[in-house]
Amino acid sequence: MDAESVRKSVDAALLPMVASLGGWGVEHAHWLPDRDGSPVIWLRTRTKIEAVALQSQVWLLPQLQVTLTRLGVPHDLVWRLRFEFTSAEAEAGLFEQPG
Repeated sequence: MDAESVRKSVDAALLPMVASLGGWGVEHAHWLPDRDGSPVIWLRTRTKIEAVALQSQVWLLPQLQVTLTRLGVPHDLVWRLRFEFTSAEAEAGLFEQPG
């Protein structure tokens, strides 16, 4: 599978991921290739607490792997990808001046 096909498959999987994890506070997902070309999927929640709670769920990784596989992402890529978590709350804090 070429890089463009992989990109399209991963992009197609992001919307169902966000929809299925909305109850956990996920409001956005995007992916960027790592240095070795493997995708790193970033999930953004509203709050830091939601991000921590979601990260600790044992079912999360298998659910996301199934979603990616169903939408055509090759198995070898699915097994080596990483998930990272952030929150709108944490991102807003990046630009605050220390008081």
